[in-house]
Amino acid sequence: MTDPSPLWPARLHHIEITSDQPPVLLDFYRRLFECDAQELADGRWLLAGGERNIVVGRGARNGLGYSAFAMDDRARVAALRDFVTAQGIKIQPSPSPLFGEEAFAVSDRDGNILVFGTPLDGAPAKADRLPARLQHSVVGSPNMDDLIDFRLRLGFVLSDQVKDDDGNLTAAFLRSDREHHSQAMFHTRVPKFDHFSMETTSWNDIRDWADHLGGLRISLSWGPGRHGPGNNLFFMVCDADGNMVEFSAEMELMDRDTAVRQWKHEPHTLNLWGIAWMRD
Repeated sequence: MTDPSPLWPARLHHIEITSDQPPVLLDFYRRLFECDAQELADGRWLLAGGERNIVVGRGARNGLGYSAFAMDDRARVAALRDFVTAQGIKIQPSPSPLFGEEAFAVSDRDGNILVFGTPLDGAPAKADRLPARLQHSVVGSPNMDDLIDFRLRLGFVLSDQVKDDDGNLTAAFLRSDREHHSQAMFHTRVPKFDHFSMETTSWNDIRDWADHLGGLRISLSWGPGRHGPGNNLFFMVCDADGNMVEFSAEMELMDRDTAVRQWKHEPHTLNLWGIAWMRD
């Protein structure tokens, strides 16, 4: 038996979103997350909170530039790099301005970039008035099996699969620590950025975020509800570019060796309380 990947545990630390109108997107997130935007040396911008960091880069609208996962020490990052290299996966330079020099990146068949590293020490961000930690990122793809296999080779663990009546895979959820998923994908006709999620501490936080959004005149796009896979409470909103942003609470915890579960492709799976967002 081969040694297990040194990835576990790792948590999503930050993402990069690309936009053809960065000032508009930055204004939306400044208001939403109550944080300032800092222009970086390479022309990108950083929105930093106590537990949430988002890099905004100029590029195609609705683009997920990369998802960056934090590990607890540089030696483990190096071990993961060796583990990945031994499988013949190409190592790329890290695009992250928030990770140290040991960080590296890999890219799946669709061009989705995953970065692994340790966060740089810096001035602490101001405390978040409303708690919400960046927790998972999600893509759509017509190449579901390839994207899942790639993440399994890195050390992610498959939590749940969703299949239609013909046995076709329509969604998959993978974890890199005990939280039910830090990566997920839905079957779509073309590769695309699906959404990212912020994990709060309780149902009361969901209420407080909804009140905050109401004060900003930002309407909820889906929810509140409860997902089947993950069992988490949630609602979603659209940002200024049309990207979906999820606020979640009570994400299910699973051990590393918990068996994969199967779900039926139907609205009830995606929202135990009712109406669901069924991807094309």
